[in-house]
Amino acid sequence: MCTSHGVAIASPGITSEQIFSRTQNPTAALIDAWGVAHAIADGSKIGRDPRVDMAVLHASVSSEHAVMKTEGTKWQILDNSSRNGTEVEGNRITEQKELAGGATIRLGDVKFYFWPEPLAKMDPPRGSGRTAPTRRDELVFSAKVTTPRGHLLDLRQRVDGGVLRIGESSIELAAMEFGLLQLLVERRRTVTDAELAYVAWHEIADALSFRSVQADSENVRELVHRVRRKLASVAADDLIESKRGVGYRLAGEPG
Repeated sequence: MCTSHGVAIASPGITSEQIFSRTQNPTAALIDAWGVAHAIADGSKIGRDPRVDMAVLHASVSSEHAVMKTEGTKWQILDNSSRNGTEVEGNRITEQKELAGGATIRLGDVKFYFWPEPLAKMDPPRGSGRTAPTRRDELVFSAKVTTPRGHLLDLRQRVDGGVLRIGESSIELAAMEFGLLQLLVERRRTVTDAELAYVAWHEIADALSFRSVQADSENVRELVHRVRRKLASVAADDLIESKRGVGYRLAGEPG
């Protein structure tokens, strides 16, 4: 997708990391402002709830905002009584609306291009974060952290993501999610006073590979929320502390 098309559907307050699809057998795609194709299929639900088929983690998007439907070769979108509405080519829809290839869809404040065929998932452009090694199995970072509740966490990161282990349980983290923990661990290791271990949101935005130069405090807050939600699944949601107007810090003690 050319730059002008990306600019035409650019949306404030969101990065492409806040958009992801769980669709396993796609038959079409929604393309975001960064040119990333997100898989959809007949019946795909789109919304802010991370459990739907295609999640769009933005405040203007309702939990289950819209549904994609197909009949033969014809595609349609149905607004699910969303708070901020759904538009096709600039017109708000009140009922099921047929979609042409290349149509512009707006969900709340977030825009996409519709494409009636599945598209390969492209590698997203990298931002100003750390340069990754070329070997996908190469260990990039590791640390052991004791949480405030006394749990021992083992963090290990490779090129395309990382794993956090606690006892017999483990969770997988995407590269950016693990990058957040790595940043907090490194800051905690370099200061003697825990009050100096807070990392401001703009430092996090600068250090990590957000796909948007417009990444702001809301983008960082959403990233922290995603990581905390995963940590909660292994009773480690106390690992990240936040202080309003200051930033985020590692609550545990890194080894």
